[in-house]
Amino acid sequence: MKWFSLEKGRGVITRDDGGEPDTIVHCLAVKGCCRVRGPMAGDGVIFDVVKDSEGVRAENVWRGGAYC
Repeated sequence: MKWFSLEKGRGVITRDDGGEPDTIVHCLAVKGCCRVRGPMAGDGVIFDVVKDSEGVRAENVWRGGAYC
């Protein structure tokens, strides 16, 4: 997780493998207990990549592979 703001309701994920460009994540895409406090910068996350008319975004985001 590059950054995430509960106040803004969104964040950005940077891929470790240098694959896709930075990926936008909306707070509704965050699952488990992470949704309560939000993922923090530096947290490892797993997620699905969805491409739509607005670009690339993350869905089904879980922190560090743990389902809390």
